[in-house]
Amino acid sequence: MKHIQPSTENQFSEDQGKEVFYFYGEDRNPVHKAKEIYKKEKIIIVYPYSLNRSTGQVTPKKIKKIEFRGWSTLEAVPNDFKKTLGYGFRTKRIKSFLQLIYSRFREVENIIFGINIQNRFAKKTITLNWGDVEKILKNIYKEFLIVDSNRKLLITNELSRLTTKIAPIEKKLTAGELEQYLSKFGSFEKITPRDVETLAKVFEKLPSGKIITTSHFIKTKEKLDIVYLEDVIEKFKKLLTVTNDNEEQWQIFFEKYSWVLTHLFPYQVILKKGKAYVGGKTIENAEGRVVDFLFASNLSDNFALLEIKTHNKELLKPTAYRKPDVFAWADELSGGLNQCLDQKHTFLKDFGKENPSYDPKAILVIGLKSKLNSNQTKCFELLRANQKNVDIVTFDELLKKLEGLHKVVTGKV
Repeated sequence: MKHIQPSTENQFSEDQGKEVFYFYGEDRNPVHKAKEIYKKEKIIIVYPYSLNRSTGQVTPKKIKKIEFRGWSTLEAVPNDFKKTLGYGFRTKRIKSFLQLIYSRFREVENIIFGINIQNRFAKKTITLNWGDVEKILKNIYKEFLIVDSNRKLLITNELSRLTTKIAPIEKKLTAGELEQYLSKFGSFEKITPRDVETLAKVFEKLPSGKIITTSHFIKTKEKLDIVYLEDVIEKFKKLLTVTNDNEEQWQIFFEKYSWVLTHLFPYQVILKKGKAYVGGKTIENAEGRVVDFLFASNLSDNFALLEIKTHNKELLKPTAYRKPDVFAWADELSGGLNQCLDQKHTFLKDFGKENPSYDPKAILVIGLKSKLNSNQTKCFELLRANQKNVDIVTFDELLKKLEGLHKVVTGKV
C-alpha cells in the first residue's frame, strides 16, 4: 500500500481488475470509498461526498454513485467533472444541469454518463449519453455568457448615468442571437400590442436586403395580428362594462385604434383628425363646431364626419308613443342626429371650397341595440332605415364587426 496522506483521497487497493480509492481521516483510517477505476471495462465510478473542513467529517451525498463509461483514466473524464484534486464539479454548467436533474427526480441515487449509450430515466438510476449532455452543456454555457454580458452592460450603463468617466455601451445584436432567444418560446399567445410595435421597429431598422418575405413570415405576422385584434376586442368589451358616461374614454380608445372605425365605411378612408374643428365660430371666436373624428376618403376627394356618444345613451324612449310598437327617438339620439347634421352643414359652408366634398357621410355611434325589446327593435330599424342623412351604428354592432373580423382572420369563417 502506498504512503497515506491524512484528510485526502488515497489509493486503498489495486489489482489487475481495478483501483479503489478511499478518503482517509486524520487518524489515517479509511473513512469513505471515493472512487473505483476499472482497467479493462473502461468504467470509472465515483462515490460523491462532502467534507467539513473544520471538523473533518465526511458525509455521503444523496446521489450515491456517478458512473463514467467509456473513459479508461481520470484524466480522460470530461473537464466539467474535474477539480484540481480528485473528483468534483468544475463548471457552473454541469452544476446547473445536475441540480435540475436532482429536483425533478428526487429518488434517483445513481447517474451514469456514457459514450454511445442510450438515455434512460428510471426511478433510481438515470443513464445519459455524453454526446447529448455535451450539447445541452454548450447551450447552458452560451446562456451564462449572455447573462454575464447583459449584467456587465446593465452595470456599465447605469454607472454612466452617474459619471462621465464611464462611457455607455451600445448593445448590438449578434448573428443568431435573436433566433436563439426566440427558440426558447413555444407560444406567443400572450404577446401584447406593444410587443408587436417593438417587432415592427426591428423590421424598420433592417436593411431591405435582410427582409425575406416567406410563407412562414406571413403566418407569423398573422399570429401577431390575431393576438393584437383579440387584445383590442377585450379592451372594447371592458369599456362596455362602464356604467357611467365614459365618452372621453371612448374618444381615447378610438383615437388609438382608429382603424376600428374604418370598418363603418364601404370604402377606404384615413383618419384626418380627432376632435376636428369643422367651422361655425362667431365674430367673438365662440360656438365653433368640433366633430369627434374627421375621416377622408383615400379614393376620392370626400370626407366623413363621425360623432361618438356612449353605449349608455338611450336609443328610444322607454314608453311607447303608441302601443305596442311605436316608440319615439330618445332625446340623446335625436340630439345626436341634429348635432351630426349641423356639423355637416357647417363643414360644407366653411370648408367646402378648400376641401371639395360631395355630400360627406355623417355617422353617429351611440347606444346598445341589445337593450331593446322586440317591439323597440322593430321601431328602431324602421326609423334608422328611413334616416337618409346620418348613419346610426350602435356599440354592440361595432363589436360584432370586430368579432366577425376575428373569425375571418382565424379561419373560423
